[in-house]
Amino acid sequence: MTDARDAVSSPASADPHAVSLQLSDIHHFFQTPELDPFLGENIEASGMEQVLDTLKSRPRLATRITRIVIHLPASTATDGLALKTRAAIGTYCGAQIRRLKQKKRDIHLQARRAVPVGFGVWAVCLVLSLMSEALLGSEAVIARVFSEGFIIAGWVSLWHPAELLLYDWRPYARDILLYEQIRGMEVVIAPLSDGR
Repeated sequence: MTDARDAVSSPASADPHAVSLQLSDIHHFFQTPELDPFLGENIEASGMEQVLDTLKSRPRLATRITRIVIHLPASTATDGLALKTRAAIGTYCGAQIRRLKQKKRDIHLQARRAVPVGFGVWAVCLVLSLMSEALLGSEAVIARVFSEGFIIAGWVSLWHPAELLLYDWRPYARDILLYEQIRGMEVVIAPLSDGR
């Protein structure tokens, strides 16, 4: 029976240009393997998730990874599997890139809608702040409470538009770059002996 444990090799022992995975089945590259207590501890991530996690955890100036080495039992490491796997990775990454680009476009569309609303509310709050000072007197405590309260409410109304413009799209842009990098990687299938 094949051991179901899948793992990513430690960076210290690996080629600095490669991410090395040990899988019991090539399908585990895209699907998370099921946990089987009889076979021992199992990693709870697919090979693709492991590659993404490895890339995300690397410093920006680290050596660029250009190769995925998949260690499989010799009985499953067939001829042409590397080419099929690379084609499957290309298809998968292409689909993910399209999905992420759509999500990024959605964020930009939300931002274009939220900015006018946010500035409109901010302008109304600014006018109300000035009016409260004019009607109640700038020295009155109640006038200061209302005036500053309206100013704070106005700035809070700009929070969501600013978040959409500055931050919310960034994770999608980063993941697009990661999937583009993975799509361009070489795939190597390395057979393991039955005894591993």
